[in-house]
Amino acid sequence: MRMRPLIAITLLALSLAACHKPPPEAPPEIITEHRSDFTPEEFGIGRPHTRNARCNREIDQLLEQIRECINKNSTVNCDAQQQANNNQITRLENSLRCQR
Repeated sequence: MRMRPLIAITLLALSLAACHKPPPEAPPEIITEHRSDFTPEEFGIGRPHTRNARCNREIDQLLEQIRECINKNSTVNCDAQQQANNNQITRLENSLRCQR
């Protein structure tokens, strides 16, 4: 008499385990190809960054350096140059001479 509940629990546990679905397979890893066709417009080159035309040309030159690095050197990390140029651009934009 005591075996019936044990058998029932065992059958219930086995049936639940049999119904368990295996986890889905992970999707294949997608590798994004490096882009090398950025246009000057995508970097904001040619737009007015400040009120001063000379400052705008200097900023455009810095942006062009970054764009060229990214477009030409798919294996080289351009982060250091980008950070340095961005810092210089920020200094230019905040300078008194460029705000006139």
